Amino acid sequence: MRRAFILTAAFWLACAGSAGAAFNNNDAGTSAAQFLKLGADARAAGMGQAARALCEDANAVYWNPAGLAALSYRHATITHAAYYQSTFYDFLAYAQPIDSILGRNRRELQTNQLGAVGVGVLYLNSGQLQEVDNTGAATGERFTPQDFAAMVAWGGALTRDIDAGVGVKYVSSRIKDVASTGAVDFGVRLREFPGGMPYTAALSLHNLGGRMKFQQQSDPLPLQLAVSQSLRPTRNISLSMDVVAPRDNRVYPAFGAEFRSAVGPNLSAAVRVGYEGRTMSSDLSSLSGLGLGAGLGVARFSLDYAWMPYGLLGDAHRFTLSYRF
Repeated sequence: MRRAFILTAAFWLACAGSAGAAFNNNDAGTSAAQFLKLGADARAAGMGQAARALCEDANAVYWNPAGLAALSYRHATITHAAYYQSTFYDFLAYAQPIDSILGRNRRELQTNQLGAVGVGVLYLNSGQLQEVDNTGAATGERFTPQDFAAMVAWGGALTRDIDAGVGVKYVSSRIKDVASTGAVDFGVRLREFPGGMPYTAALSLHNLGGRMKFQQQSDPLPLQLAVSQSLRPTRNISLSMDVVAPRDNRVYPAFGAEFRSAVGPNLSAAVRVGYEGRTMSSDLSSLSGLGLGAGLGVARFSLDYAWMPYGLLGDAHRFTLSYRF
C-alpha cells in the first residue's frame, strides 16, 4: 500500500505540473471540430464523462487507448445521443485482443501480452439550417452541418502495473465546404491495489494533430490533456475523477460514481451519477453538467442510458447497446 501511495502521488504531481505548463491559456472558441469533446458511451455520460481511467472495453478507443490493455474478450458497442434542436450524435466501436485475431488459444500467451486493437466511428448531425447572407437575410437555401471521425487504436501492458496505448484518427467537418485532417491520441495507466482495492491512475493526450481549414480560415483541433483516476472500494461500487486541461478553455474536473449489482441469474443492474465541470460557469442552468444514468446487463448484452440537462437548450439523452463475446 505504501508503494502504491508513493507511485500514484509522484504520478499526479508530475502530471499536474505538465498540465499547468502546457495548458495555461484561455483561447475559448479557437478550436475546430468541437464534436470531438462530446464523449462516447452512455455509461460514461451518466458518470459525468469521467471515464479515462475507468474504461476497459471498446469505448477506450475514444476515452484512453491504454484501457484496451484490460480487454479479455471481443466487444462491440453502438451509442445514439439525441441532443437539443434536432442534433444527434452516434458512436460505434469494436475491439478485440490481438491473440484472438491470430487464432491462438489464450493459454498460449500471458494475459494482455500482445494487447488489443479497436476501431471506432463518430458522427454528428446538427440538423438542417437556413442559409443567410452577411446582412442576416435568408438566401432561400438550406444546409446540414455534419462532422465525422474514424479512429484505430492499440493498447497493451508494458509491465505488470503499467499499460500504454496509442490511437490515430481521421477527422472531417462539413458546413458547406469540407475540411479534414488527422490526429493522434496517447494514453498511459498505472494499476495498483492499495488495501486490496483496484485503483488506476491515468494520463492521456487527445487530438494532437493538424488543423481544419475552411477556405482561408484555419483552426487547430481541440487538444486536451487529462489526468484521471478510478477506484473500486467494493465489488459493486466504482468511483472516478478526471481533471481535463483543454487548449481552448480553462481546466475543469469531472466526477462519477456507479453502483452495480446482480439482480438475478445472468442479470445485473446499475445506477450512475456524475458531474462534468466544463459548463460550471455557464448560464445554461444550475443543473448543467449533471449526468444521471442506469444500465441493465442480460447475459452478454448490456443496455445503458444517460440523461444530461442543458437548461433552456433542452435535455440530452444517450443510449448504448453493447455485446461482448
